[in-house]
Amino acid sequence: MQTWLLVTALVSLFLIGLLVLDLTRNLRTVVISDTQRNLANAATELIQAGGRADLDAASYETLRSYPEVEGGYLTGDRIAAHTFPTHTEPGSQLRQPDSERAEVLAAVEQARRTGEVTHRILHDGRDLVLVAARASGTGKAAWCLRRIFNFSDSSELNNRILLLAVMLVALISIGFVLRLSFSMQRGFGVIQSGLERLQTDASFRLPDQDHELRSIVQAVNKMAASRQALEAELRREDRLRVMGRVVAGIAHEIRNPLNSIRLTIRVLARKLHRESASEAPITLVTAEIDRLDTLLKSLLVFRSDSIEKVRQQPIQPILSRTLALVKPHAEEHGVTLRSSGGEECLARVDGDYLQQALMNLLLNAIDASNRDGRVDIAVHQSQSKVLVDIEDSGPGLSDEQREHMFEAFYTTKTGGTGLGLAVTKTLLEKMGASISSENGDRGARFRVTLQAGQLT
Repeated sequence: MQTWLLVTALVSLFLIGLLVLDLTRNLRTVVISDTQRNLANAATELIQAGGRADLDAASYETLRSYPEVEGGYLTGDRIAAHTFPTHTEPGSQLRQPDSERAEVLAAVEQARRTGEVTHRILHDGRDLVLVAARASGTGKAAWCLRRIFNFSDSSELNNRILLLAVMLVALISIGFVLRLSFSMQRGFGVIQSGLERLQTDASFRLPDQDHELRSIVQAVNKMAASRQALEAELRREDRLRVMGRVVAGIAHEIRNPLNSIRLTIRVLARKLHRESASEAPITLVTAEIDRLDTLLKSLLVFRSDSIEKVRQQPIQPILSRTLALVKPHAEEHGVTLRSSGGEECLARVDGDYLQQALMNLLLNAIDASNRDGRVDIAVHQSQSKVLVDIEDSGPGLSDEQREHMFEAFYTTKTGGTGLGLAVTKTLLEKMGASISSENGDRGARFRVTLQAGQLT
């Protein structure tokens, strides 16, 4: 319907242009015809009034009702009267150009020969001069003249050119509107199909547009990205809530039997301490029990009823304790730990939570770094935030790792549980902090953002 309307508008404009051009072409003929008829009537009335003694008064009174018309009487070749009532007063001396006088004499001569009203047309520059004359049987002749200004062929041509230019501009404008309409129609089709695809594929993005729909496409893509991030976060939160309910049951069903097993193993170890053959199996069982206990404590972090002890405290002592705990692991892997800043930084944190979170990040950084690598820890304050940056010298993070790294049970390490970074993120969020990741200059970089404290 839109296309047909635009096509109809183009056809209508074209037809209107043809009509206007035809009217412009016929305008000259219409004006000349009307003017000649008017002059013929004036010349006839002058002949009828020519019996008066005062010819100037007769021509003046007759031509008063004919605007823009001048005229008079001729006796032989001599002007007996010449008036221009709508422009001059009676008795005024009128100067007639030689070209006009020649046309008047030619018209009068022809009228005397034919005995009828004769007409002459003169092109005088941009003006058009029309003359009418009529002769009486007594030898007296009456003539009338009208000069139409700016009515030449060139003036008419200029008007036509201007009209064509206006029509061309209108056609070009309609063409642009038509092109823009088709382009936007295609764009709306792309957006509509893209929105339908977004209902099933949250990762899809609309292709960029090169017209007014670009801002709409960018807004839709931004909304889709926000929706995808929100859905990912909701899925994570949902898994954590489910995990929290499961953990409550695990803690009740496993922890107490696990403690009983540990106590029983210790009793057996005391009874069999003299038998060397039993020492290795007992040590292995004890280690596995401790590993299960560690895993259980990690899972307990996801419970919604855990109580955090957030208070204002310096960061440096927490960082120093954490570095001391991970230093043996770093030395074993040949990795150097280097810390800078943080001496005067205060933050509102739970010390145990922050230590556990930093330890998880440092252990991951050490494992990711190559032998003879380096892990840098930088602490600094930015306005109301305390930033802790941990950067390793490893291979960096892939897009998949960055998308899923904080999800529980996602891991790329052999033998890993996939709980380290999930626990870290949960611990930080419980005390109002946050964590982000990116690829730094040498490897992966994790940034922990804490709420800065106030000096008192």
